[in-house]
Amino acid sequence: MANSLYVTIIIVVLCVNNVYSKLKPIPDYLHICRRSNPDIPKCIIESAYFLRTKLAEGIPEFDVAPMDPMLINTLIPTNGNGLKIETTNLLVTGTSNFTITHLIADIDKQEYKFQVRFPHMHILGNYSIDGKIARLIIKGQGDFDLDIYGVKCNVSLLGNIIDIDGLNYIRFHHISLRIAINRGSIELRNLFGGDKNLGKFIDLILK
Repeated sequence: MANSLYVTIIIVVLCVNNVYSKLKPIPDYLHICRRSNPDIPKCIIESAYFLRTKLAEGIPEFDVAPMDPMLINTLIPTNGNGLKIETTNLLVTGTSNFTITHLIADIDKQEYKFQVRFPHMHILGNYSIDGKIARLIIKGQGDFDLDIYGVKCNVSLLGNIIDIDGLNYIRFHHISLRIAINRGSIELRNLFGGDKNLGKFIDLILK
């Protein structure tokens, strides 16, 4: 998800700075935001929205994999509530249904800050869990089904324009992402060997 967000804005930023146009012809699905535009942030947001369909199916020329559904091989293991959880083989849907609520663009400093929201995302995948809660040993692995709602992503990009062999390139030396989730629900299958009562108990703890 994060990579797709970065790439969406970076592609538009390239066009704002007329970088991409010097490398090859601009495809029809990229809407150019000129530096002379009196409202650059609005233009970037509208350009990103116009890219929704292309992002969902993928943009091979930018090495962008399909966004909806999105395949993620593995996520960084998380530790919390006395549990270590690893997730793999994730299939994420709902990522192309995004809105950009605000965007600050400083073209001279090549600094871009924006917030992206997703109303609902559905994630299927595999999990492994190991740890204990209140002296209860929790260990298992299997499939999981996760729904999350009200996802907010605050993204910050900071870069500079560099010259390589007479062509301008943008190098982003700072990229940060902060994610907040309003609510969610998860079902861990095959936990405790399929004991539904214990499984529901853990599902409540993880919410």
